[in-house]
Amino acid sequence: MDNLSDFGGTCPSTHREWDTNSCVDDLMDEDEKDKAKRASRNKSEKKRRDQFNVLIKELCTMLQGQGHPRKMDKSTILQRTIDFLQKQKDITAQNETCDVRQDWKPSFLSNEEFTQLMLEALDGFLIALTTDGNIIYVSDSVSSLIGHLPSDMVDQNILNFLPEREHGEVYKLLSSHMLVTDPIAAEFLESEEHIEFCCHLARENIDPNEPVEYEYVKFVGDFKFHNNVPTSSCNGLDLTLPRSLQTSLEEQVCLIATVRLVTPQFLKDLCNVEDPSDEFTSRHSLEWKFLFLDHRASPIIGYLPFEVLGTSGYDYYHVDDLELIAQCHKQLMQFGKGKSCYYRFLTKGQQWIWLQTHYYITYHQWNSKPEFIVCTHTVVSYAEVRAERRRAFRFEEQSPPGIAPSSVKAQELYLDICSTLNPPRDRTSGARSVSSHSSRKSSPTAMSDSASKLLHGGVQHRHGSLLPSVTVKTSSKFQT
Repeated sequence: MDNLSDFGGTCPSTHREWDTNSCVDDLMDEDEKDKAKRASRNKSEKKRRDQFNVLIKELCTMLQGQGHPRKMDKSTILQRTIDFLQKQKDITAQNETCDVRQDWKPSFLSNEEFTQLMLEALDGFLIALTTDGNIIYVSDSVSSLIGHLPSDMVDQNILNFLPEREHGEVYKLLSSHMLVTDPIAAEFLESEEHIEFCCHLARENIDPNEPVEYEYVKFVGDFKFHNNVPTSSCNGLDLTLPRSLQTSLEEQVCLIATVRLVTPQFLKDLCNVEDPSDEFTSRHSLEWKFLFLDHRASPIIGYLPFEVLGTSGYDYYHVDDLELIAQCHKQLMQFGKGKSCYYRFLTKGQQWIWLQTHYYITYHQWNSKPEFIVCTHTVVSYAEVRAERRRAFRFEEQSPPGIAPSSVKAQELYLDICSTLNPPRDRTSGARSVSSHSSRKSSPTAMSDSASKLLHGGVQHRHGSLLPSVTVKTSSKFQT
């Protein structure tokens, strides 16, 4: 019994010891595996936290550059980052809405240039109105179409530019298409956003004694929600809605529309609202034909030198300005130098550009005979032209009855050569036309008798005496 191994048996105590050792080993292996997993997990967590802290630190540095505090906790940094990204998203969405689609806009044109070209092609301009008719924006192209400057129309009511018979209808259209979400306000208003209507807009009238002229136009636009829309303080209208309701609506709703002329203008004034002070030089014969044209003229008037050489300057002048120009040229022939009136010159693009010219006559160094006329042409803004002509009409109104008002006007506006200058006797009625209605080029026969007298008038000798009348050979197309 003592030696059980001889019979193939095992000792129970020995078996129990073996099982215990095996279990202990298994438990130790599992503990080591768990420790290894925890160590790996902790290492990964530490790496992630370190990376997160680095990114938070970079965000904090970027936010500090935008004017935020130097010390911020992680939640504040994340919140301000979210705000910044949201703002950028809104800006991007707004730009995508405002940008012109690239698939039909030439890549070499900016959005502003393309918009201006489209407005010119459509004979239209942009306008923004509040729902009670107050004008808050007008594009510059309004000047070439109806003669008004944008600064004159902004903060005015659109009804001030309409005939009285159309006031009620237009105001009803504007006020009944407000965009509102308040159910109380909806009882007063309709909810349509798009609007189209036709009406008459008054043209700019420099002479208050002349009747007002109107252009038939078409408004096409939509009502939009906008922030910080200025409210009108000078409408002069008794509105039908409660004042508290109007104030809240005017701060949010306005009409953005394009205004097109129903009858297109084939020739328009090229109105420079901002005075660019561009200039170019030219030389003319005594018959006022082009002998030389400065290279700076091409970007301004569109013509290359060879296109105008040998042609008469009167071919490019507006028909309403011919009499005034002839008066100025007559003074040039008498005194040898001078400054012209403001006049319109037809560009190659069939637009009228406003110019003023300083000129003088050059003389031969040996025989002192006049050779040609040197001119310096300066581009002037329409605002300057209008202001000068308004001053001229005020001079006419204030002139004493015994003095011809045209004398004061001509001397103040056009001659300005010397203090002893004799005023012209002819009334310069052509100065009243500011915005061109003409759809044709100044014809050669329109040069009139004044131009003919100018071309055959005497030229002052540079030593003071008047030379005999210069014999001029004019081509048949300049003879009346």
